[in-house]
Amino acid sequence: MTTLDLVAPDISCEHCQRTIEGRLGQLPGVQQVAVSVPERAVHIEYDPAAVDAAALRTALVEAGYPPR
Repeated sequence: MTTLDLVAPDISCEHCQRTIEGRLGQLPGVQQVAVSVPERAVHIEYDPAAVDAAALRTALVEAGYPPR
C-alpha cells in the first residue's frame, strides 16, 4: 500500500467529508480514505498497481475539492 496526503482548502463540513470519502472510496485500489475537516486534509491509502496519485487528485477535483 501507498499513502497520499493532500490538503483541500474547500473542505468545511461533514458533508464535504462524506462526499470525498464516498467518491474516492469507490475508486479501484483505494483501501482507505480519511478526511480531517479541521485540517482540511485528505489521507488516502491505495494500491499503486490499481490507481495512481494523478487519478486520485483528479477525482478530488471532480468532487469539487481541488487540492493545493
